[in-house]
Formats: sequence, C-alpha cells, structure tokens
Amino acid sequence: MATLPSERPFPSTRYYGSKRRLLGWIQESLSGLRFNSVLDAFGGTASVSLLFKQQGKKVHYNDLLCFNQFIGTALIENAHTLVTETDLQQVLTTPLPDPQQTIQQLYKGVFYLDEENRWLDDFIQKVFLLGDKYKQAILLAALFQACLSKRPFNLFHRANLNLRTRDVKRSFGNKKTWDRPFEELIRKFIREYNRAVYDNGKENRVVGGYNALDCPNGVDLVYLDPPYFHDHHSTGLNYQDYYGFLEGIANYRDWPELVAHTGRALPKVKENEGIKDFTSKETISAAMEKLIDRFQDNIIVLSYLDQGIPDPAAIVSLFRKYGKRVKLHRKQHQYALSPQTRQELLFVAR
Repeated sequence: MATLPSERPFPSTRYYGSKRRLLGWIQESLSGLRFNSVLDAFGGTASVSLLFKQQGKKVHYNDLLCFNQFIGTALIENAHTLVTETDLQQVLTTPLPDPQQTIQQLYKGVFYLDEENRWLDDFIQKVFLLGDKYKQAILLAALFQACLSKRPFNLFHRANLNLRTRDVKRSFGNKKTWDRPFEELIRKFIREYNRAVYDNGKENRVVGGYNALDCPNGVDLVYLDPPYFHDHHSTGLNYQDYYGFLEGIANYRDWPELVAHTGRALPKVKENEGIKDFTSKETISAAMEKLIDRFQDNIIVLSYLDQGIPDPAAIVSLFRKYGKRVKLHRKQHQYALSPQTRQELLFVAR
C-alpha cells in the first residue's frame, strides 16, 4: 500500500462515497503519470484534491453543490488561514441584530432537537458575519461534519429524529455522539481542518458551482468521480437528496426560497438541474460520454463501481472511441453505510 505524501492528516468525513480511505491506492495507481495540474470536477469533500495538493500539483476544485465548495475553499484554496479560539469565541458571543429562525421554522422535529435548531440558526448567521472567507469556510466545513455526526446514518433524506430520541436498545449508530453538543463537535472538526491547511506553493483554487461539463479546462489531468448509478437501482445516487440540509446551510439567507413545499413532513431543497443527468437511467450513459468527449484532450482518471451503469466494458469502449488508451485498476472496498463489499474501479485514460 502506498503511503500518502505527507504526514499532515486528512480530515475525517462521514460523506457517502468519500475516497478518503482509498487515497493510498489512488496515489499508487497514478504513480506512473506525469502531470503538473489537475481539475477535480466532482470534488465532494476534497479528499482527492487534497491528495493532489500534497503531491505538489496545481489543483482546480469544482463541485456543483455549494456546501462542498466551502469544504474545497477551506482545504484546497486556503494556504495559510486557521480558525483560532478567538475567532470561535467571536462567533459564539457576537449578538445578532435581526436573527432569522429558518431551521426552527422549516425543520422543527425533523433532524434535531428544538434547542439544537435554535443554536444552529444563531451560529450559522454569525459565521456569515465574519469578514474572512477562509475562516468562514473552515467553520462551515466543521459545522457540516458536526451535523453529519449527530444524524442516524449521517444522512438527511429522511425525517427520523425519533431514531435518536427513542429509549430503546440500538444495534447501529452512536447515541453518545448524537447527544454531544454542537459546540463540542465543531471544536473537534476545527482542529482537524486547521491541521490540514497546507501551502504547496501553487495557486490552487475553487472554480466552483459548475456542471462538470462546463468546468474551465487548461489542466493536464482531469479527475472524475461522478455519482454512481447502480445497475439494480431505478435512480442514481443523488447527493443533493442526501445532503440538502447542508446545502441549505450554505445558502442560509435564501434557504426558504430554495425549499420545494410539497406538503411532505420533510422539506426538500429544490434539485439543481445539473444533477439530473446522473440520476436517470435514460441519461446516465449519454452523460458519461459527454464527460469523456469534453475532456478527451486531457489525461482522464475516472472513479466508478463495478456494478454500475454504464458497465466497465462500455466505459472502456467510450474511452477508445475518443482515441484513449485505458488502464483499469480494481480494488475491493466497502463504503460506509453499505453492508456490501464492491469493486472500486479506477480508469486511467491517456
């Protein structure tokens, strides 16, 4: 197993599909490639971008979802800025002149206790009053991880607060963590993000908010980790459905306008149009080909699963259609929240 290029620790994450535990394998699989700059087009929690950053590459980070862009800003674009205890105290103690109560109003009894909803509304608004975008980004990234830690299954697609509050014997989750105060958890994650801040001497940046097909290019290598479409599912993996609450936090001021009022108990953030191509069986194969077409002049590294649509043979054929030579790496891997071990695939197309 390859070792990572730095002793600097990678922040922990409870994000579905995170590549954090696969970084050594990814590094080993790419060890023969020569490249100086990289676009991470589906950046997620920025683990792979941070790997490239620690290898001394110039990194362009993109993700369609706003909350992930804050994580990319904290870890990839940020080279020096840390959050101090003074910064945190400023956020915790600054009075709010005209506070919103968005979470209290939209999500009462849905994800967190009433007093926790009040605390979140207060904290988020104070973070957005900070003048430094990198301090904001670290605080929000830490908050996202704290919110995930206090959720059964670390997801927001179901209104299941009762799983946490019922006085029953449990075979899953960690009730001790669920009941820890937000402030305590945020301090833990601030320390992790601070330790990961790193200057590699390059002007790394968050390009931010693009459908992957519309990302600026101008790099040597493009890393693609699109949402997986399992062959036994009718719809693809929709990260906005899983993490819509975090997307609301990232767009706090406009959150009420982003919610689709469907009459259901769980308010849903309206789906970003750019996600739909990867969540429909009718469009997923065409979307994959568009990606390969868009970046055909780059080295392309594509992460996917063995039981996906398109299947591995179809993906290899797509690469060859555009004149690419393909090497396929495989690794057995079990993702968090999944009882099954699957084969992780890494296509390296040159």
